[in-house]
Amino acid sequence: MKKGINAWAFPGELCARDAMKYAKAAGYESIELNLADKGEIALDTPAAELKKLAAAAKRAGIEISSVSTGLYWAFNMASDDPEERKRAGEVLSKQLETAAALGCDAILVIPGSVMVAFDLSKPKVDPDAAWERALKGIRQATAKAEDLGVTICIENVWNTFLLSATEMRDFVDAAGSTRVGAYFDPANTVKYGLPDQWVRVLGKRIKRVHFKDFKRNVGNLDGFVHLLDGDVNYPVLMEAFAAVGYDGYVTAEIFPPAHGLWESQVWTTSKAMDFILGRAKRAE
Repeated sequence: MKKGINAWAFPGELCARDAMKYAKAAGYESIELNLADKGEIALDTPAAELKKLAAAAKRAGIEISSVSTGLYWAFNMASDDPEERKRAGEVLSKQLETAAALGCDAILVIPGSVMVAFDLSKPKVDPDAAWERALKGIRQATAKAEDLGVTICIENVWNTFLLSATEMRDFVDAAGSTRVGAYFDPANTVKYGLPDQWVRVLGKRIKRVHFKDFKRNVGNLDGFVHLLDGDVNYPVLMEAFAAVGYDGYVTAEIFPPAHGLWESQVWTTSKAMDFILGRAKRAE
């Protein structure tokens, strides 16, 4: 497996080039970059600029594993509002183009929300309507994904949608394209089930993986904790990955702590991942 980190782990004032260099120095082999509405990697960033970032990553000796985005929280692919669904489709299209320009072959997509668990002010959507609209939105993008050679990786996230492994499996299969897979986040499943069971159900559909941790008895956003401090049974999870043959990117998804010591968190997460992956140097 290739050990990576999401660029969200670094403070916003740090440019992508410096984040890539720091990630490499901290022992990561890859980085997941993020598409935003404005900034260095944005909806209006020209492909030429993105290709320069790809070249900078190569010089830094680090791979760009995938492109994530937080824009689907603003633009719900399953929304009752057709204009909002259209905007979500435009984000997905731009994500595909961004990934292709950056030289990577995967994007993280939130396929739609029935209810946003961390923001109850967001409009609620009927589950059956969400399935139909989300599936339509993904299918509309598959031809472009196939042309660009980029896989749309559906993430299981706190959107109150695709809450079981079987639902995720059936949704991915219903998309009807080899360029649609799953972006599996074990910590996001702890509240609802067992991560290793998700792995065995999804199997070869898993194209990317996030690493983080969660305490089940907390049950809300405060339950997300440092890697290996929560209820994800990583030894069992790694056995499940081996059983289904997953050997791709595993990316730490962490955010700078409130106290500002982000460097420490980046390094300690790297070391924790080494233990999970069986790469840690042990005392003689």
